Amino acid sequence: MAALSFLLKVTLLWILFQACQSAEWEGIRYDPKHPGKCTIHQGLVLNPGVSIKDPTHECRQIVCGHNGRVAFHSCGVTVLAPSCLHGEYINPEKPYPECCRRALICP
Repeated sequence: MAALSFLLKVTLLWILFQACQSAEWEGIRYDPKHPGKCTIHQGLVLNPGVSIKDPTHECRQIVCGHNGRVAFHSCGVTVLAPSCLHGEYINPEKPYPECCRRALICP
């Protein structure tokens, strides 16, 4: 029983850790001019299954699903010391999620 309790605690901590590493939201980006594809905007149409780094953001990923369903992945939330702030992205040219590292500004 103790082993099961320990395993459950470890699993919950792992889920919480993973949840803090990225943020995700979904939407439908369907345009009848491009059936079955994801129309992010007029100049960006993706085929289902395609994943790209968002060209409109320093570090975010776009994943095209079935019939225009899109998932956007960002770097998520990090907990900072009360006196610290996020600075610029350190390597915005790297692929997602490697581009997520940010400078910290602490007095």
